[in-house]
Amino acid sequence: MEPNAKSSPGGRRHLLAALRGVTVLGLLSLAVALGAAPATSPLPALPGAAPPPAVETPADSEATVRFYNRDIVTLRAEFLGRTPELRARTTEAAIRRVVEESGPVKVNFKQSSEGLLVLLSDELVMMFTTGDLDVLHGETMGQARIAIAGRLQEAVDTARREQAPARLLQGLLWSLLATVIAIALAVGVLWLGRRIRDRLKRLVEARSETIERDAIRHLVGGIRIVIGWLMRVFIALTIFVIIEEWVRFVLGQFGFTRPWAEAMTGWMLDLLRSWAQSTAAALPGLVAAVLIFVLARLLTHSVTITFRGVQDGRFQLFGIDQVLAEPTRKLVNVVIWLFALAMAYPYLPGSETDAFKGLSVLVGLMISLGASGIVGQAAGGFTILYSRTMSVGDYVRSGEVEGVVMQIGLFTTRLRTVAGVEVSIPNNVVLGGQLHNYSRHPEGPGMWMETGVTIGYDAPWRQVHRLLLQAASRTPGVAVDPPPFVLQTALSDFYVDYRLRVRVAEALRRALVLSELHAQIQDAFNAAGVQIMSPNYEADPESPKLVPRAYWDGLPVEPDPRTDPSQQ
Repeated sequence: MEPNAKSSPGGRRHLLAALRGVTVLGLLSLAVALGAAPATSPLPALPGAAPPPAVETPADSEATVRFYNRDIVTLRAEFLGRTPELRARTTEAAIRRVVEESGPVKVNFKQSSEGLLVLLSDELVMMFTTGDLDVLHGETMGQARIAIAGRLQEAVDTARREQAPARLLQGLLWSLLATVIAIALAVGVLWLGRRIRDRLKRLVEARSETIERDAIRHLVGGIRIVIGWLMRVFIALTIFVIIEEWVRFVLGQFGFTRPWAEAMTGWMLDLLRSWAQSTAAALPGLVAAVLIFVLARLLTHSVTITFRGVQDGRFQLFGIDQVLAEPTRKLVNVVIWLFALAMAYPYLPGSETDAFKGLSVLVGLMISLGASGIVGQAAGGFTILYSRTMSVGDYVRSGEVEGVVMQIGLFTTRLRTVAGVEVSIPNNVVLGGQLHNYSRHPEGPGMWMETGVTIGYDAPWRQVHRLLLQAASRTPGVAVDPPPFVLQTALSDFYVDYRLRVRVAEALRRALVLSELHAQIQDAFNAAGVQIMSPNYEADPESPKLVPRAYWDGLPVEPDPRTDPSQQ
């Protein structure tokens, strides 16, 4: 056990004799507990012999004696079979007991052959041996004695003084006052920052209204955004400082937490010093990166102005027409920003660290795995645009969807069907299937539409041609130029297959025009007495399959006597 017996007021001689007796008894007990010693082990020390030296332990087994949240001394060696950790905890318990049971406490020391005896109110609380010295820094026993006396006396005095009820009440009152002041300062900073931000915003907007050039106006808008962000950062830093000072002040009002307040002060100074050094070291790289991004912004703005002129039809550039101007602008701007990011990457703070490199690899892997479909869609959109397979306003058919092209986007193509429904089709689906473009014809705008009938061989083909063209000429919506024409596409076993092709100017009215064309074909063939043999022909009927003109509007309805008064 750590020596903890009271020293006799009779003199130093009695204390040393008692200490040697305790040492001998401890060694004898340890030998009995461990059993017979090997032949090479030394014999137990006899009374009056020099005690064995303290055994030094590895640095990871060090233990620090703490009292009232303050470091007193670090123990590094075993003594009487006790580890530094056990010695430190025993010493803390002894100090706590002496402070609680005694009145005014004063730190004293007594020198012995084993080391330095630390006394509180003439009561032994700790044995500091030569093995506990910090040999790496050349610490001597005299230096250790001065350090232990100052730290232990300050901790004991603070514990007795700060635990008084009046002192605790004073600390609570000062903490409450500091809390009120901190809240008032935080609210004032928020209010003042908001007023300054609004004032700067109104000032910039007033100046931007007097500027006519769009480029300078955009620059002023960017300056306004930068000022807003700077004000937010300034407000956040100010509130952080207020909170840090409040915490440090409150912790400093109580003796137990005062070391934390002192540590916070050192930590903040070290942090500010580290930030200043890091900022100074990173400032040249940040300036270079900012210049690169500013040049990229100016270049993309110039590209935007150029391609907007191409889109408006003011001039042409490398064969790019109005349709390809917008997607080409986006593609060029993306390339510029990617090149700028690659150029600015080495100048960014922390770009050479393993964490930054690992994060870059992780982001690249996530983009590669998660954005493969998106990249494919974008590539499909550019392929459709630059291959000119269709344009906005064309009437196309993709798979089962048929309609007018409303937009060829970066990822999807939007069609509006005849029923007015807007359908979005992924670009890779459009490229993967067949695309029918009904609007592409060298003879003019619009789309070609085809319908057909099957007529028996007993009807003259010239008459059938004339009847089909006559029906087309009577159909509203069918273009006259280019004129409709008829093709005989098949000579089947029982009938001839005739195909009528007409040009429709308005693609969205295709279904209505086709319905009206079918009605005119039926009227023309009925009036001429020519039978339509669709869908199949097996034998000549007993009577021609015709509708007399008197019945073209439907059969006459007989009047009902129950509802018609004239029939009663």
